[in-house]
Amino acid sequence: MKSNVVYFQDLRNVGISTTDIRGALDCCLKKLSRGVYSVIRRCNVSSHQRFSVFATDIAWLEQHEAGLTREPDQARRYEEHLKRLQIIHYPHFRPDDIVCGVSAARLHRIGMFNEPDQPVSVFHPAASTRTSELVRRRRTIAAEDICTVAGLRVTTPVRTALDLRSELGNAAGFAAMEQVLRRRMLGGDEDLIFRLGYPPTLLGDVPQMQIDLFLEPIIRLAKGKKVASTLARLASPLSESYAESRAAFNLHLLGLSDFAQQIEILDGGRLLTRLDFLLREDQVALYVDGSQKYVDGGFDLMNKESRQHNRLLAMGYKVVRFKFNEVQSPKQFGEKLFHQAPELRGRCRNRLVR
Repeated sequence: MKSNVVYFQDLRNVGISTTDIRGALDCCLKKLSRGVYSVIRRCNVSSHQRFSVFATDIAWLEQHEAGLTREPDQARRYEEHLKRLQIIHYPHFRPDDIVCGVSAARLHRIGMFNEPDQPVSVFHPAASTRTSELVRRRRTIAAEDICTVAGLRVTTPVRTALDLRSELGNAAGFAAMEQVLRRRMLGGDEDLIFRLGYPPTLLGDVPQMQIDLFLEPIIRLAKGKKVASTLARLASPLSESYAESRAAFNLHLLGLSDFAQQIEILDGGRLLTRLDFLLREDQVALYVDGSQKYVDGGFDLMNKESRQHNRLLAMGYKVVRFKFNEVQSPKQFGEKLFHQAPELRGRCRNRLVR
């Protein structure tokens, strides 16, 4: 029983009263949604002893008992996991429901930022309803755009990314499309990708993969085909994070599409650093810092990057470093970039419409 999920009726069937359930909340029981709970601790309270029969996922218990879910580097992942559990174990799906939008993105583990904390989203071919826990929209989805996740019918990762564009905007949709493209071409094991490096033929394979992956799902869209096609053509498998995808989107918005990603810089035959982005003509190097980067790396990482920065300057590069919040705002991103590298203004061509 993964994550010790249990339903109200299961608890009642073993003689646990409604009063006991209420008393156990935030003690050894966590409410996921109406009538759906998770046993999160082994409890010494006598009236809570019967919950232990549902506590078979020991790792889940230990995570809570050790307080790991409250640690800053774990909290976001924990909240994301809870949201997935809420979707997977929602008890009132209809047979023809198809999980979609933000809910589908959570099931596919497509990275988002500040996504709305909304009810479960589903498409249905004939019904449209709304409750505090589920929004059902009337829409017919082609069988090719449906897959199965945890026993649920869900829009495919590609279709989900395309739907996010209409729900959350072009920037979020573009980031989702890049993640889907990256996983299809390189797999989902980021540690393995880091160890093996990028295949030498990767960029040559991208145009055909963009067509294979996105063309037909875009044709099946009811609207937004032109913008979706443009974003699909610009998507790259080289963005290593949501923040880098947002930075790439900003560069396209500014008309600076002639950039390279993940460029290794050698110094005396030894690897000095790898740049997130490089505008080669003007030797402008861009770094995008994730929100957790220095928490994990500490002062050693900061000192290392300071040395790399100084060496890059000595080699003739201009270095612009963006914080996570700066790439979320195209206006702020552009102002900082052109303030530090004003020569780039003259290279803006074919700006992407927001």
